[in-house]
Amino acid sequence: MMLDCLAFHALHTLQLAVNEGLLAQRSVADAVAVGRKVVGHFKHSTLSYSRLEDIQLQLNQPIKRLQQDVKTRWNSTFCTLQSLTEQKRALGIFGSEHELPDSLSLNQWNLLEKAVTLLAPFEELTRQVSSSDASASDVIPAITVLQRLLSKEADEEPGINTMKRTLLTAVQKRFADVEQIQLFSTATLLDPRYKDRFFSSSSTAENAKEKVMQELQKISGRDRPTGE
Repeated sequence: MMLDCLAFHALHTLQLAVNEGLLAQRSVADAVAVGRKVVGHFKHSTLSYSRLEDIQLQLNQPIKRLQQDVKTRWNSTFCTLQSLTEQKRALGIFGSEHELPDSLSLNQWNLLEKAVTLLAPFEELTRQVSSSDASASDVIPAITVLQRLLSKEADEEPGINTMKRTLLTAVQKRFADVEQIQLFSTATLLDPRYKDRFFSSSSTAENAKEKVMQELQKISGRDRPTGE
């Protein structure tokens, strides 16, 4: 039960970080809003969906339906953006033949494609933490890897680096105390895949080790026969 509560806490915190770090940016939010209108059009028009499927076949693409998101679940928004970018060519052809309630500009398409690329590791973390075989030991390493990925500013255009910085700031803020949650730190230390390699600093890892030793001493004291 405790692990379930902490996993929910981690997922909720991840939702807040993504919303604050990326989806709250005006340009991204506007592009997402247009994307939702496009998806909504096909959800309410069987004829439009039928024509879109015909176009997918003409392009030798697998027939896939656009995904409608639930605003309270950020990863469903990721699935919506991913389905839109996958069908970009088909939607372009459809838009040249039929009127849509709104359409994405070239700049908005670029924003959505960048957002999908940046959010893919977050979506993977969401699936990992919410899976039936999720382990408490996976949380700290996953957050650390996310921060390392976002810290790398490769030779990319300024827009992507700005998105990375805002996401990194949000993750650092929202997960500032994750290593202080003893269940996560202890599980990470005792997992042979991770040990102390994913803590933010050597002092944090040492503090976690001290807490483990204290717990072991308590257990040892309880198990010692009376009179020894």
